[in-house]
Amino acid sequence: MPRSTSKYKLYLYIFFLIFLTSIFNFKFLDNYQGMFSLKKININGVSYKEKKNIEEELSDLKNINIFKITDNKVLEKLAKFNFIESINVKKIIPSTINLNLSKTSILGRTFINGDEFYIGKNGKFINSNQIYQKYNTPTVFGEFQIKEFLKLYNILNNQQLKINSVEQYYFFKNRRWDLVFSDGLILKLPSKNIINSIKIYKKLLDSDNLKNTKIIDLRVIDQIIVTNKND
Repeated sequence: MPRSTSKYKLYLYIFFLIFLTSIFNFKFLDNYQGMFSLKKININGVSYKEKKNIEEELSDLKNINIFKITDNKVLEKLAKFNFIESINVKKIIPSTINLNLSKTSILGRTFINGDEFYIGKNGKFINSNQIYQKYNTPTVFGEFQIKEFLKLYNILNNQQLKINSVEQYYFFKNRRWDLVFSDGLILKLPSKNIINSIKIYKKLLDSDNLKNTKIIDLRVIDQIIVTNKND
């Protein structure tokens, strides 16, 4: 009988030991998981209102284990913000993520189905309601692909044309451009050999004979048609 009692006590001790150890383990796991859940997201490189919009988009990542949040997951969340050019994601263990963002340069604005969009140097159309800063940029008219505008922009920039003096761009279905400058001068470019046409235009500028010129038409190769303001 004493042996049975001793075994009973031993089993009882083991049971209580396992029970208490299990409670400790559960609490430890709860504390452990809570320690590494995402609590804070620091966002740098954007305005206050843009930051608030981004925080709202990322809010559902809060309280998730930081090790389960991949960089790609964060990038997917931020893909809708077309004004962002580059993103650096840095995890600060145990519970913080730092986001260092850089915004793209704004090269122009246009209208798509009645809505205003900015044209980003990153090759994206940016809905104006994403950006809370107003930009004094030229207006681009016509149904164009953004890569077509960027191609023209880079040509003008490489040819050291004063891009800031262009107020309006017009794109036509035959894939050519008209440029309207701040002084009212209109430059009609061909669909091909744009670089040569820009060089011709610069030579005309250097000649200082364009004071009364309204239109320079370079649409036809090897031909310059100049229209004066009084014509």
